Order: sequence, then structure tokens, then C-alpha cells
Amino acid sequence: MAQRTSKFALFLAAASMFTIPALAAPGSNDTVSTKITLGSNLTVASKSLAAGDYKVVVEGSQAKFMQGNKTVAEVPCTLKTLPNKAQHSDIVTDHGQLIEIDVSGKNQAINFGS
Repeated sequence: MAQRTSKFALFLAAASMFTIPALAAPGSNDTVSTKITLGSNLTVASKSLAAGDYKVVVEGSQAKFMQGNKTVAEVPCTLKTLPNKAQHSDIVTDHGQLIEIDVSGKNQAINFGS
């Protein structure tokens, strides 16, 4: 009976090597979030954002702008590597357009440009 248990334990260990990476793989390294405050109304990828506080959550190539539990905008984005870690979350704008968010404590920026 002990030999059967050992084979079963070996089978479970081998099976878990395939399932754990499969569960963690899709987009797990692409999730980034930060909080920002917009001092004025801005546009991001043709979506209007009113001045106020937002939590921005990036999963894969989509950024969600949330106020509380409500998603107020969802737009395409890319993650860009910065040369150094950002000291604080910072936004980059151009003529009323939100172009980029540097993420505090990371060397990543959320980019909304083409």
C-alpha cells in the first residue's frame, strides 16, 4: 500500500508543475495599479475624465479608470519601462490629453500614446 501512495504523491507533484504555471501565466506580470488625482478635465483615448481622484488598474493592454468601485473609463494602453523608479505617480499631458502615467515606486509607466 505504501508503494501506491508514493506513486500517487509523485503523480500529484508532477501534475501540479503543469497546472500552477498555467493558472498564473495569463497577464499576471502585466497587472499594474496606481492612484492619481486629475486637477482638470482630461481626455484619454477619446474618453473624457473629469477632474478628481482615480485608481488606474492595468491588466494586459487595457487600463481601467475607477472611482470607488465604478469603472468610469476603459482604454487601451501599453506599459513602458522607465530608466529609474518613479518617486511618485506622475501624469504627462499634452493639450488636454493624458499621455502617460509614471507609476510610483516602479520603473514602469502606463502609456496611452500611439
